[in-house]
Amino acid sequence: MLETQGTQQAGRPRVVLLVDEFDRITTALGLLTDAGRAAFLGVSPAALSKIRNGVNTPSADFIAAVRTALPAVPYERLFTERPTT
Repeated sequence: MLETQGTQQAGRPRVVLLVDEFDRITTALGLLTDAGRAAFLGVSPAALSKIRNGVNTPSADFIAAVRTALPAVPYERLFTERPTT
């Protein structure tokens, strides 16, 4: 299972998962629980939860897992950048 990055350098934008859009797309695929979504992506439920809740920043491996699982969905539809605080 993939883990996530939890630290960011000050001043660098933070990549975040657009949770509402992610849920809409995965629900349309029949994935109704976070456990099912995590299994679909090949990540741990804990890693997905931390990313969903903004505790951790999506790692390159997590982003790659999403892109592999949802190749027809553009990156910009699922991820955005926000300034660090």
